Amino acid sequence: MTALRPEELNRNFAVGELQAMHLAGELTRHGIPGFEFYLPVGEFPSLETRAASLETLMRPGRTITGRSARWVHVGGPVPPHVELSRRSGTPLRVDEAVRCRFRRLKASDVMRLGGLVLTTPRRTALDLRREGFETEARMLDPLVDAVRPGSAAS
Repeated sequence: MTALRPEELNRNFAVGELQAMHLAGELTRHGIPGFEFYLPVGEFPSLETRAASLETLMRPGRTITGRSARWVHVGGPVPPHVELSRRSGTPLRVDEAVRCRFRRLKASDVMRLGGLVLTTPRRTALDLRREGFETEARMLDPLVDAVRPGSAAS
């Protein structure tokens, strides 16, 4: 197989072709259910690849939060669905694979990664701890510690 960047691989082949290559052992499937993508065997999703897999959900006022934001930031266990927060309190039904909620976020709580808007590592860890996902919150600690306000670089 010719080496293609992940976004080219997933864009240049039909889903059926990707699934056939997966069954033939040439590709592995990654991602949150409903937003999966394929990579060559032995290649693992990067921060950019994980972020790009969720970009289709982006609209003004939407932010990826919770376990989904943790997965984008550091990888690890794939969450069972995408967690999406909105500035509007109007109910939104996107898909079974997406859970929406209203959440007020300050500008300092969000960041942009390519075309994806998601909570910062600090805000994501805070939300996860509040929701009882301590183990997942700890996965973000190295990122939170690396950008602690007022910390001097050595």
